[in-house]
Amino acid sequence: MRQLINSILSALRDLWFRWVDRGRIRCVEVEELPDSLERGSLYVLGLDSPWSAALLCPCGCGKLIHLSFLRTDSPSWKISIDRAGLPTLAPSIWRTDGCRSHFFLRRGAIVWCDKGRRR
Repeated sequence: MRQLINSILSALRDLWFRWVDRGRIRCVEVEELPDSLERGSLYVLGLDSPWSAALLCPCGCGKLIHLSFLRTDSPSWKISIDRAGLPTLAPSIWRTDGCRSHFFLRRGAIVWCDKGRRR
């Protein structure tokens, strides 16, 4: 009986986090970058040991952003992924051309650096 209650509580907790975290960017682990990327997904390359990631710019411009997790690359980022599959990246991501978006990715949420230019 206790195991059944724990299973039900775990399922309810997972549903709650999915509802609270809706609209956030989720990780998709891939061996190769797909031809077509979806908004709201961070494609993490390297199944055993992530070495790179890519996502579409969250401002809506449609540009592809590549990120390296290799320490020997400059710039490089660190990634952590929580139980719900929500990524956190450090440091911030700053496009230096085009839309010039500057943001953090925290638990799958975009946190814009320039509050006056929220997209």
